[in-house]
Amino acid sequence: MSQEVAMLTRQGWRLIMDPESLCAQVLRAKYYPDGDPHVASEKPGISYSWRSILRGFEALKEGLIWRVGDGTRINIWSDAWIPNKVTRRPRTPRGRTVLSKVSDLISPITGTWDEQLIRDVFWDEDVQDILSIPVKPDYEDTVA
Repeated sequence: MSQEVAMLTRQGWRLIMDPESLCAQVLRAKYYPDGDPHVASEKPGISYSWRSILRGFEALKEGLIWRVGDGTRINIWSDAWIPNKVTRRPRTPRGRTVLSKVSDLISPITGTWDEQLIRDVFWDEDVQDILSIPVKPDYEDTVA
C-alpha cells in the first residue's frame, strides 16, 4: 500500500472513530447525511479530497470487521462481521431469505442468537462461526 493510500485510509478511520469531529460533521453534512461514511459512494460533483478519502475507504474495508452489539447496523450478506479468516462474510448463499440485518438473527426475548433460525438459514461452518460471536444487545455495533 502506498503512503498516500495509507494516509487516506487513516483519514477514513478517523471519520468512523470520531464522528463528532468538526471535519466529520462538515463532510457528513455534505456527503453522507445518513451518518455512515464507509457506505458513501462517489457521485458527480464531489471534491477531489472527498473522492480521495472514498478511495482510502476502499482500502480500509479490506481490514474492517464489525463487532456485533445489537446487530441493527450490520448487513448479514454484505458486511464483514464473521471472524472466519476468509471474507468475514457468510459462506452460505443468500438464496431467498428475507433476513437482511444481523439483528434479525438475535432473539428479541433473550437478546442472544436465535440458534434454530441460524441453523435453518446457514451452512454448518457459518453456524459455528456465528454462534461463537458474543452478542451485546445493549450496545451499538462497532467497526474494528
